[in-house]
Amino acid sequence: MINKVFIMPHPPIIVSKIGGGKEKEAKNTIEGCKKAARAIAAEKPDTIIVISPHGPSYSNVVCIAGDSVLRGDFGNFGHRKLSYEFQNDLNLVKHIEDKLNNVGITSIVNDIKSRENYDIDPSIDHGVLVPLSFVLKEYREFELIHLATAIPDPKELYKCGMAIRDAVFESNKKVVLIASSDLSHRLTEDGPYEYNPEGLKYDKFVVECIKNKAFSSFMNVNGYMREGAGECGHRSINIALGIFEGQNCATDVYSYEGPFGIGYMVAELISMGSGKSVLEEYRSIREKKSIEVRKSESEYVQLARKTIEQFIKTGKKQKAKSINGERKATFVSIKKHGILRGCIGTIHPTKKSVEEEIIGNAIAAATKDPRFPPIKEDDLNDLSISVDILYPPEKIDSKKMLDVKEYGVIVSKGMRRGLLLPNLEGIDTVDKQIEIARDKGGIRQDEDYSLERFKVVRYK
Repeated sequence: MINKVFIMPHPPIIVSKIGGGKEKEAKNTIEGCKKAARAIAAEKPDTIIVISPHGPSYSNVVCIAGDSVLRGDFGNFGHRKLSYEFQNDLNLVKHIEDKLNNVGITSIVNDIKSRENYDIDPSIDHGVLVPLSFVLKEYREFELIHLATAIPDPKELYKCGMAIRDAVFESNKKVVLIASSDLSHRLTEDGPYEYNPEGLKYDKFVVECIKNKAFSSFMNVNGYMREGAGECGHRSINIALGIFEGQNCATDVYSYEGPFGIGYMVAELISMGSGKSVLEEYRSIREKKSIEVRKSESEYVQLARKTIEQFIKTGKKQKAKSINGERKATFVSIKKHGILRGCIGTIHPTKKSVEEEIIGNAIAAATKDPRFPPIKEDDLNDLSISVDILYPPEKIDSKKMLDVKEYGVIVSKGMRRGLLLPNLEGIDTVDKQIEIARDKGGIRQDEDYSLERFKVVRYK
């Protein structure tokens, strides 16, 4: 069984041969990792499962290392001689693969056969190697399983953990799971990544969720805060929490600190017998939030939501109340858990009424945005929707005539065109706004492109 789960960070700098003395600035983290390694050694596990955010990952797919011997090194950090080999627990890999498939989660076993179809690196990444470099100093008699995923849905990630737990239970092996996770990368102005005030908020939120065993709150994380934090491991922790579904859990945060502008937490989670269902609590919270959101939605957003729900459930198109009337260009934006899930719109009116314009763009945003898979019925309660009504664009001679809060921008070169709406989260400069719009249109920076601006009225 899996009685204990550990959350451990993965900065290569805390490995002494790589840090070269710099690692001393993360003293608390190193002590926490050593303590975790001793606790793992005391368990004498047959197998250690490590979930890494740096392994091969695809949306809605779990990738499991499938070679009989798993190898990796720190060559990307100038230390190729720091290399490692582990025996893979292929029997348990098979059990996990089957359990994931049983709950509708697609898995890819990264072996020679799968690499004929997918370009997947078989090497063990530093998200695995850093935590295990501490464990190996205390204990070596274990096989390894390495998982990675980019699944965005908290419920699906949680179900991954449940599937892993059930597979381990049937294997009759003693297993420890490590969720490899760095927290925010945007804690300070002098860090390696752009500072964002959401970084510290996110780190405090995660630490408190683990301390207080507030797992459903963790799954309901504010998407804007998480995105702003630039975290690296939220999914790993989300999967790990699924191990304890239906159980009581004791937690111990060994350490937290933010050297180098990046947050590191080391924690232990321990099964304490039967308890409540976090998954049911999470679903209840989402349903209540969905009801409250719907109550406050504007008429245009209600139309977009009804359109999306009807089309996803029945394949039938919502009818507009007004077939003829005011004509306006519109954009429909869809987010799931605060993260963009689809956005499609028109620069100029294409329908006979604004209602028909919204209906067409709502269906397109939900099912035809090439950046995302079509929305499923199970997604509907988790969606937030906004509708932008566009004023006609006007040509401008200079970017000085733009304002990211007030105006959207259209960048054009011949038949190529890229558009970006105004007042978007994370877009705080005109240059950034133009750059994104230009990239969307496939227009190079050195090309002689033209600019247009437009105002919008945003409905939520």
